[in-house]
Amino acid sequence: MKISQVEAIPVSVPVRAPLKMAVATLHERTCIVVRVTTDDGVVGVGEAVLARYFSGESHASAVDLIENEYAPVLAGRDPSEVYAIRTLMRRISVYNHGARAAVEMALLDVVARAAGLPLYQLYGGAVREAVPTIWHVAATGPAAMAAEAAQAAADGYPLVKLKVGGDVDSDLAATFAVREAVGPGVELLLDANQGWDVTDAVRFVSAVADARPGFVEQPVPRHNILGMVEVNRASAVVIAGDEGVFDAAELHLHLHLGAVSAVVAKLMKAAGPLGVREVFAVADAAGIGVHLAGMAGQTSIGAAHAAHLAMAVPHLRYGSGIAPQFLAGDIVTEPFRPVAGHLYPSSRPGIGIELDHDALQRYRVDR
Repeated sequence: MKISQVEAIPVSVPVRAPLKMAVATLHERTCIVVRVTTDDGVVGVGEAVLARYFSGESHASAVDLIENEYAPVLAGRDPSEVYAIRTLMRRISVYNHGARAAVEMALLDVVARAAGLPLYQLYGGAVREAVPTIWHVAATGPAAMAAEAAQAAADGYPLVKLKVGGDVDSDLAATFAVREAVGPGVELLLDANQGWDVTDAVRFVSAVADARPGFVEQPVPRHNILGMVEVNRASAVVIAGDEGVFDAAELHLHLHLGAVSAVVAKLMKAAGPLGVREVFAVADAAGIGVHLAGMAGQTSIGAAHAAHLAMAVPHLRYGSGIAPQFLAGDIVTEPFRPVAGHLYPSSRPGIGIELDHDALQRYRVDR
């Protein structure tokens, strides 16, 4: 079995409601879909969200890299040589984590489909029956946020995530309102998206402890590792790294400096599932918790890949943030969505999900 074709398909899919973060407000998700075809007709797919504010990537940069740099050197190779191909892509281009992730995901889908196995079996088999996932609160204002979160809890979501990182007093009011609305049994995760300076971050984490958040995520800018150290030392709650911790090497550095006490892992940050497994290895060795996140509004392709991996990792302290339910459309024949706040990956070969070619064309953009 040899790789015969690698395609990069740029898509933009609208989200159900605007999602406001400290760094941006989302109205659509910009993604790259990768389709790998072998000489004996096996087709695997991968997908990664592209966000200039997060990884610096765009449709144009990802398509150029995948089709003009990766595809020519991958043609004729055995798709099961995933580690070797991962190393090759990193030699060809630094950064570009999302583009590399989408290719690696498609390769793993090919290998699992060819073997007739669900992808989680390729990772060593399932260690849980389902993957708990989050509801991202999109409403604004404490009362509306509390009502939305309460509905999510009633619908069975075991984790609720709030976007903070703006005015500290407003964020505190919203956090306490949501905690009261969802009760003690729901894990409350707070994501600042680098929105504060150190002073405001320390003020927030010092005042929020009674709301019992699972963690506060990336309170200061990604480049300010020493600021993360200061916040982590001052905090009575767990501080998680996200934008500042893309891979295992960056996690090792943050842990060595005392900058984090939890980590948010993502396929598009670690350049694919193999990189995420390395992040888990470092985290597990250090005894810290991991939140295996997606990007709110990712397509069912990326969500299914993340869920298959989440089924197989031994420790999932903070559940998952895999959230395709925020899309207003999708690019697959059977959208992959949570049931009562949990994801159930298919037992069919590969990720068990097929592209809807009409929808793919509808949402395709060529820029």
